[in-house]
Order: sequence, then structure tokens, then C-alpha cells
Amino acid sequence: MKYNILAVSACFAFLCCCNDHPAHEHYNAEHVIDINNPPDISIDDFIIDMDTIRLETTDESLMKEADRVHIMDDRFYILTNDYTEILIFNLKGKFIAKIHDKGQGPDEYIRINSFMMDPVKKRIIIADSFSKRIFIYDRDGKQNRVINLDLSPEIIILQGERFINVYSGSKQRYTNPEMENYNIHFLDSQANFVSSAIKTEIPRRIDIYSPSMIDCLENGDILFQPLLGNVVYKIAGDSISAYYEFNNLSKYKLPTKDLKNDFEYAMVKGKSTKMPKEKEDEGYLLTWGNVHNLNDYLFFHFGWDKKRFLYYEKKTSRSLLIDPESVKGDKNLIKILFSYPKGIKGNRFYVSPSHFLINEVRAKITNGKIRTFLDNTGIDGNPVIISFSIKFPEDRQ
Repeated sequence: MKYNILAVSACFAFLCCCNDHPAHEHYNAEHVIDINNPPDISIDDFIIDMDTIRLETTDESLMKEADRVHIMDDRFYILTNDYTEILIFNLKGKFIAKIHDKGQGPDEYIRINSFMMDPVKKRIIIADSFSKRIFIYDRDGKQNRVINLDLSPEIIILQGERFINVYSGSKQRYTNPEMENYNIHFLDSQANFVSSAIKTEIPRRIDIYSPSMIDCLENGDILFQPLLGNVVYKIAGDSISAYYEFNNLSKYKLPTKDLKNDFEYAMVKGKSTKMPKEKEDEGYLLTWGNVHNLNDYLFFHFGWDKKRFLYYEKKTSRSLLIDPESVKGDKNLIKILFSYPKGIKGNRFYVSPSHFLINEVRAKITNGKIRTFLDNTGIDGNPVIISFSIKFPEDRQ
């Protein structure tokens, strides 16, 4: 059985920009997102409607830190930072249940490599690349199915009755050249390989990837941005299209073919861990493929050592590139709220500061609500969650 995947039409043209940006590949994307220079902005003008959630601490629900958070319906699904458990809480922080099937048995995983939600059928999909298995649970954490694979899964998405494996890390992972040289692998309902799509833009790639580089939309469509890529693809059923593309109007440089060749050379020489910082020091805005879809916005996380966030307002096509270091206002609150969000849902961002960060900033934060909340947060309890929404300042065009 073969899926009729529509080819991604990409015409490569050199764009001559008046701001002396280097020419880059141009895709016929449906939407263009401008990247402007970071504005002069205050945290009070940008972040609104902050709320705090304290996760219930019991012997069964105790964890050190949250690694990733998915929100489905009225619940948090939280992967612990030791990658062994998924804890389920309601949105007020009340513990409901947990998934803890770590072990060597036929229905147990060795390590949770990734977990995604199936928003259509309300299920949890776990991938374990060590045991080469997929685990499917219902919304209450009850195991429904275990599938043994002939491949090492990375990020597994259930779309309809088929699976999609998303991979953007280092090469020499798969023996099948179709899987080795492409980012998207389509699997049938039994998780057997069928076909691939979106050829990798980096010949050898690098061993740095984002476990949150995709977003599953409520209708089952998927957004995917390849590592160091300047375009976001939409996978809708059997079609794949270039959906969003960056138009760089900023002082930074976006990844080019030459940059990707530099990363390939770094892989060969074993210097890939130094390369991201070196390129950011040269003025590159590195795209690690973190794309999130909100009701009214798109959110992108750039940077390895120097983090920057891009917000795109769908209705107006306006965009804001935020450099946390230049945002005005309470610097300690900025440290909390501009850490990378653990989860995003609707129009809300969810951050979970570490106990170390809480201890560092709690006595210095001027925001009364957040300070009181953190003052009452002990280091022996569960992590806390702070949620907020954003607004674009009216004078930003």
C-alpha cells in the first residue's frame, strides 16, 4: 500500500534584498512570516493574564521536574525529566493518574523517547527507541496497545489509522536509505514502513534536535519545521505543502546552504557541540525547528546559546521577534516567563521554572502575585506551573 503524497513544490530563487542579506532558498509557501529586529518592549506591555498552578504532591505523583507538558481537554499530561513517567493532572493541579510502565517486559518501555497526543481520538502515543516499540494509552493512562517495530522510533504521531515517524537528528540511524535521507516516515496501521517525504537539507545532519519540533493540530494536521530550515510544512492527510516561510528583515542571518555545509563539516570533525554558539556569535538566528500553533498566534523558538522567540499573529500577519535580554521590566520575572515553555495550548503559554531558578529569583521579583506564589513554593514538592497569555502592543506594525 502506498500513500499518494503530493510533492512539495519548491522553486529556488535568489532574492536580492536591499538590506544586504544573503540570498536564500525561496519556497512557494502559502504564508510569509516577517522576522523584524527585536522591538523596544516592556514585559508589562506584552505579557498578560498570568495564573499560577501548584501540582498536587503525593507519594504517587512526586516528581523532580517537568520535561514536557501536553494539554488535552481539561488535563495536563506531564513527562518527568527522567523520561520514565507521564503524570496526569487536571488544570487546577489535582493529581489524577500516571503512566509508569518502565521495565524489561513485553508491555513495558525502557525510556520514553517522546510522547504525543492524538487530539482526534484522545489518546497518548509513546515512542521508545531503545526497545523499538510504540505504546498507545487512553486519556486516563490505561494501556491499549503495544506495537513492536523494525525501526527505532523518534517522534511518533498517530494520524488517522497510520503512524508518522519524525526524525531530524544525526544520520546513520536507519539502514533504509529512504528513512535515512528523509525527515518524515509514513508507517501503516501496523507501523510498517511505507514511504518517506521531505528530504533532509543537511547531508550529515547534527546530533541536536528538538523533541517539540512538531505540533499536532486539533483536526489531525501536523506542522513540521526541519532542523535549520526556514520553512514550515503542513502535513494534511496525504498532502504535504510548504505552509509558512520566513522573510528575514532583521539584523540577523538565517541558515543558508553554506551554513549547513559548515555544520556537516563540524560533524565530520567532531566539533558540532561548539558550532551553534560560534554561528550565533557570527550573527546567525538558528532555527531549531520549534513551531507551536496557538489559536491566534504561531510561536517559534530560535537559538541555542542565545535564545530568541518569534510570535506571529495570524489575523493581522504581524510578527514580533523578542530578545529576552533586551526586554524592559522586572528582570527576574523575565527569567521566569521567557524560559522555554513546557506546554502551549489555546492562547496560553505554560512555563515550569526549576527549583534552582525559583530560589534565585523569588526574593527579587516585584510582581506581588508571582512573588507570593514562589515564596510559598518549597523545594521538596512538585514543580509549579505559571501560565500567561500575550498581546501585541498596539503601536507595533
